[in-house]
Amino acid sequence: MSDKRGLNYPLVIIILLITIIIPQIQKYKFNQMFSLTDTNKDLSSIGSILLIIAHPDDEIMFWTPTISYLLSKKVNLKILCLSNGNFNGLGEKREIEFDNVSRELNLSENKILNISELQDNITIKWDQKKVAEVINDFLNINKDVKTIITFDKNGVTKHPNHISCFEGLIYYIKDNYDELMKNNIQIYTLDSFNFLFQYTWVVPMIKNFVSKYSFNSYTFFKSYKLMRLYETQFNLLRKAHTIFSSYSYFNSYTKIQIADIQK
Repeated sequence: MSDKRGLNYPLVIIILLITIIIPQIQKYKFNQMFSLTDTNKDLSSIGSILLIIAHPDDEIMFWTPTISYLLSKKVNLKILCLSNGNFNGLGEKREIEFDNVSRELNLSENKILNISELQDNITIKWDQKKVAEVINDFLNINKDVKTIITFDKNGVTKHPNHISCFEGLIYYIKDNYDELMKNNIQIYTLDSFNFLFQYTWVVPMIKNFVSKYSFNSYTFFKSYKLMRLYETQFNLLRKAHTIFSSYSYFNSYTKIQIADIQK
């Protein structure tokens, strides 16, 4: 007797979404974000992209989807880490771990700082002027940077150092307004979601779908694999975060309109 069972349509739809539809949507958004006509052609017009983070491991905890997609398109990505995460006296070890992750991702132009004014602290914001100064120093050397990405005003977890990345960048924009406008530098901030939304996925998924600027990653446990390289931080909390947090799979952004920021 022949098997008359039909196709498993829900499964077929899921496969089509993951393998064809979602990648095409992602490609369209990537083109829109960087004003491209075809991502298979020369991407030199994009220039380099700078990701500004507060601590070594932020790039994995919050930006794996963005990093994965950009690197898959061979976009030149640079990461500026404003502290070495020395809150528990592990700064030197975390610098080594940051370098190991950079090598794993094949990123050779990353920089991690260890200066007295920008030390890892869960209760204190950094001086905006000092953050702006180190951003300026980095960009004066890396003049190929055309796009800057960092935390938004809530810093995802409301960590004061995360928020300082945003506030310091705004300070930098005000100080360098004319040059940024002239060079058409693009600024994007990572959308923050509260704890409930972050771990129930629904709102981040919707925002990721409707947002004009977003990245997604369906390489499950990629964040987990990379986070393992941060041995000093690989505790139960980090393990749970990298598996269950929406930031391991979805990144949506808000574009900062430089023209709207008062000098």
